[in-house]
Amino acid sequence: MKLYATEKIRNIGLIGHGGTGKTSLAEAMLFHTGANNRIGRVDDDSSVMNYDAEEIKRKATVNTSLAAIEYKDCKINILDAPGFDDFLGEVYKISGAIDMAIVTVNAQSGVEVGTEKNWAVMEMAKTPRIVYLSKLDKENINLDKTFDSLKALDAKITPVIVPWGTFDKLKGVINLIDMKAYEYTDDKGKSIKVQDIPAEYTAYAQAMHDQMVESIVECDENLMNKFFEGEEISAEELKATLKKGIASNEIKPLVSGMAIKNLGTENLLDFIVDCCPSPLESKMLPVVKAGTDEVVDLKSDPNGPLCGFVFKKINEQTGDMIFMRALSGTFLPGTEIYNSNVENSERFSGFQTMRGKSKIDIEKIVAGDIVALVKPKCSTFGHTLCSESAPFTVKVPELPLAKLSYAITPKTKQDQEKMGAGLITLCADDGVLTYKFDPELGQGIISGLGDTHIDVTISKLKSRWGVEVEISKPRIPYRETIKGKARVQGKHKKQSGGKGQYGDVWIRFEPNPGNDYEFVDEIVGGVVPKNFIPAIDKGLQEARKRGVLAGFPTIDFKATLDFGSYHDVDSNEMSFKLAATLAFKKGIAESRPVLLEPIYEVAVTVPDEFMGDIMGDLNKRRGRVLGMEPANGMQVVKATVPLAEMYKYSTDLKSMTQSRADFTMTFSSYEEVPAAVTDQIIKEYKTADEEED
Repeated sequence: MKLYATEKIRNIGLIGHGGTGKTSLAEAMLFHTGANNRIGRVDDDSSVMNYDAEEIKRKATVNTSLAAIEYKDCKINILDAPGFDDFLGEVYKISGAIDMAIVTVNAQSGVEVGTEKNWAVMEMAKTPRIVYLSKLDKENINLDKTFDSLKALDAKITPVIVPWGTFDKLKGVINLIDMKAYEYTDDKGKSIKVQDIPAEYTAYAQAMHDQMVESIVECDENLMNKFFEGEEISAEELKATLKKGIASNEIKPLVSGMAIKNLGTENLLDFIVDCCPSPLESKMLPVVKAGTDEVVDLKSDPNGPLCGFVFKKINEQTGDMIFMRALSGTFLPGTEIYNSNVENSERFSGFQTMRGKSKIDIEKIVAGDIVALVKPKCSTFGHTLCSESAPFTVKVPELPLAKLSYAITPKTKQDQEKMGAGLITLCADDGVLTYKFDPELGQGIISGLGDTHIDVTISKLKSRWGVEVEISKPRIPYRETIKGKARVQGKHKKQSGGKGQYGDVWIRFEPNPGNDYEFVDEIVGGVVPKNFIPAIDKGLQEARKRGVLAGFPTIDFKATLDFGSYHDVDSNEMSFKLAATLAFKKGIAESRPVLLEPIYEVAVTVPDEFMGDIMGDLNKRRGRVLGMEPANGMQVVKATVPLAEMYKYSTDLKSMTQSRADFTMTFSSYEEVPAAVTDQIIKEYKTADEEED
């Protein structure tokens, strides 16, 4: 592919609710620009963009893919992101790499929950947007209703290219800037007849045109004055001001089309070239000098200092590949590129762009471009690539936290190591997905944004690493403590001929809230020699790791050694350690032991209409509602809930609220388990321990 100057580059992200035609739109753009000889389809596995085995199996996008196309002397980098809720992390990743997002909206359905969530991500990132009205061939489309729902989402959404009919009366689109109708007269969308707007649409188009002009002139004071003075405003003036307004997020144009018939694609491509900001006109992510908080004012200048950041990494059988957005400077092949995050260098023999899975060589990387770098040595998501002489750090968007956790185990113990290695790789690629082995619980825990997110990961483990796994409910890290006091003797005595074993201790056990564990030596008169005291402490420390109720660590108690005895010959450290263990088991059992459970602070952000369901559900989960407060048109319900009751809450919350609610949870404290629940937990965990033994 030839080299394009920074001002000739457009970086576009395709986002939106699942099933609204994002990938189909990318396929139409590939076809219309000659990058493919047909419009690829997701449903018949001919898609260029959905090439991953999981995407082919599920008939849906699960990874962000890149396609670079050439149109009217411009290079358009298309990033097609998943629309499904479980992969929203991909939208966060590209939010800082693109200069504009195209948000696809089903003309029949209007604003859906995925529209709202994707829009919110772009709003946080302050990324310019246009709306692409898709699925114009559907029945019962009410455009006025759809436009109203979009205006309710964001008052700055302004129709610019609108449908010329819908369903079986769909002929093309009407451009409200030049006030022309574009009739698509063949099935391939390549034969386009430009004509005056038909009489039956004239009044409709004029009213929409007037509203559009009012919205556009608000982006420029001089043009606004000209408008109020009644002067005529040319199409070129509208385009120039619209481009400025898009870049500054003052306006969000709406365009229309039907991708599977390539209808409206040429109008969209012209709009991207004419009105969408290049990297020169776009907002850049914050950049600081590496190791400091000193902000650096970089420009998208090919002659500036070298700076780019990695926004995605994928692992393939042929090797790792990272996607980089160049912010400043010009990257040359074969030269050292410094990774300021790990303070190491990379060297790439060549650079590529992508069209789905196909790689296309490029000569060098100029500021503003998006490229693929094959087989990186040390770079992954969020890392900054620059020159060692002028190191920078790019502040990339924070990714959402995982919401759903399962215990994960390989079906065969021999695959434990392979499973761990595969999950570590997949987590590094994903950024949101996490995996850790909890030695206390003896379980590996995998966490993601939802069931599909985790299911895709399990499928990749099987296909790439040959590891089959099982998932289950994670064990809960309960604790044990005491509510009473006891003074007991622990005596270890063993005689088997020759030197024996002897250790004798008296220990007082009592509650000590908030202090985990405290050991006090009150021995007087040398009844227990000083050199054996550490062994007694060690015996208690080891014994408390496995409590007397259900085998969980015992916390928040004080153990006071106040008496004992020893034997001149038979006493040793091991004997006193064992004596302490015996004292612990007896003393804790006599001190009214209780079970403690982890309590989490949960904040649920939910629309008003679902408040009753959320409150009722939290009560069923033994939650205590602390309060409510409004936030951005929603309600935030704050409560404390036992961790044991939060299993699959992410899935249940989606079901209760049509995926419109979200939640966060952070550890708060440990609290006593109600008596009615304690016996069930003890039985469950003791049975599990016996089965493992």
